[in-house]
Amino acid sequence: MKDFVVGDNLAFELSKLLGFDYLKVEERIFSDGEVLPKLEKEPKINQAILIYQKKQLENINSYLIKYLFLSKKLKEISQKVIGVMPYYPYARQDAVFLEGEPVSSLYLAQILEKSLDIFITCNPHEHRQKLSNLFTIPAYNVSLFKEMSEFFNDFDLKKTVLVAPDREAKTFIDEFSQNFSSEKYVFLKQRNAQTGDIEFLESDFDFRDKEAIIVDDVLSTGKTLLEIAQKVKNKGTKSVSFVFVHLLNESAMDLIKSVSPKKIITTNTLENRYFKLNIVKPLTNFLKENIF
Repeated sequence: MKDFVVGDNLAFELSKLLGFDYLKVEERIFSDGEVLPKLEKEPKINQAILIYQKKQLENINSYLIKYLFLSKKLKEISQKVIGVMPYYPYARQDAVFLEGEPVSSLYLAQILEKSLDIFITCNPHEHRQKLSNLFTIPAYNVSLFKEMSEFFNDFDLKKTVLVAPDREAKTFIDEFSQNFSSEKYVFLKQRNAQTGDIEFLESDFDFRDKEAIIVDDVLSTGKTLLEIAQKVKNKGTKSVSFVFVHLLNESAMDLIKSVSPKKIITTNTLENRYFKLNIVKPLTNFLKENIF
């Protein structure tokens, strides 16, 4: 029995770097929206690594159904199945905020672990619950911020400040600064409990003539990062750059480009045209160092 990497283009690239065989997945979508992922062939497998990338315009629930079907099929023909889901959805719903709500992140983990032996994802939303609290199988977070900092080797550390939009993002600038030791600033935000509106509190931090690098995990609508960028620009920054792992919506790029950023660094955890960091190499390194 052989080892296979199963999935799409990311899987093909990963198979080359690991020296595993590649098993392609074919897809059908029926008129009613049902999805039918199909393995190109059905060999007997020793270890299977399933890695699948959500397409830019694909519904997240269709993506999840495909991933669940594939993992279940691989479990039937493999000795061991390692699931690599570059973007872990539903992670923000990790608690009951209003009566009657599901704990979606936990429920998804409970479904996935039925057909996986190991679970790996990149920079999930771990603000209240860690992956290890959601899964009973080994579950790993591969953080990409350290690699993303390498795109700023041309910046003067003494004239740069890493900016976190809120306290939850402090972990991100801490990880980023492992290879990029500069000043840090964390914005404080408060939410109106009645309206849900968010306000970022002003500070007396001196941003004048600094290169500001705003670091976050996800770009969704772009409104939060745009507001933070406008605030630091108003305080006299020399330039603004953005770093985020997951690009949920390409249209948000137009919004943050309106402040003329010096650099925008993102990854291909989700399909997009703008990525600078290919996640395949960091994942390969992680798998070689921690799994094989």
